[in-house]
Amino acid sequence: MKKSILLLTTIVSLILAGCSSPASTPVDNSAELKNLQAQLKTLQAENESLKAQLNEISETTPEETVAPQQGVSISVGDTISTDNIEITINKVELTYDVLPDDTSGFYTHYAADPGNVYIHLDVDVKNLGKQNLSCDRLLSATADYNNGYTYSSFAAPEDATTGFTYANISSIKPLETRGIHYIFKCPQEVEESTSPLFITIEPSDSKDNYILTIR
Repeated sequence: MKKSILLLTTIVSLILAGCSSPASTPVDNSAELKNLQAQLKTLQAENESLKAQLNEISETTPEETVAPQQGVSISVGDTISTDNIEITINKVELTYDVLPDDTSGFYTHYAADPGNVYIHLDVDVKNLGKQNLSCDRLLSATADYNNGYTYSSFAAPEDATTGFTYANISSIKPLETRGIHYIFKCPQEVEESTSPLFITIEPSDSKDNYILTIR
């Protein structure tokens, strides 16, 4: 298109030059001018066609979009209810040290390795059933960073004596509520970036997914 515009400019210049020839040196260039005028019309039509094509391309090229998240949208403070459990979302944060709720005495904690950060999801889970529920089988939680980088979590149930304990040796009695912390180990970039970040929560006794957007 730049080449066409340059040629068009050259032809216009030649036409103007032909029209302004000195009167003292008349030149019979009518045939040449007619030829240049014909070329000018052709190039004008070509330029209009190219402009139309460029406009069409710009209008039909889709902008980059983020794939929609599949699931029910939830927020901090919401409760997910299934047949057997109620999950209340207390807090979600990015942190370099996951602490239990009670730090007044002795407690265990999870400090991130250098170059890493934790996504910390703090929930309360109530057992609505009539059987004990193992804390390592309540739900699965997966973090999604920047539309495709995924990180799984491990569960850390609260313990009155040590702060945290292991999920595979802990359970929730019928009608009892227990605090569970889901911890995702991620590269430090996840905390420093502003790219999209969300958690998908899948209760073990439900077909629904729940989406908790962090940013």
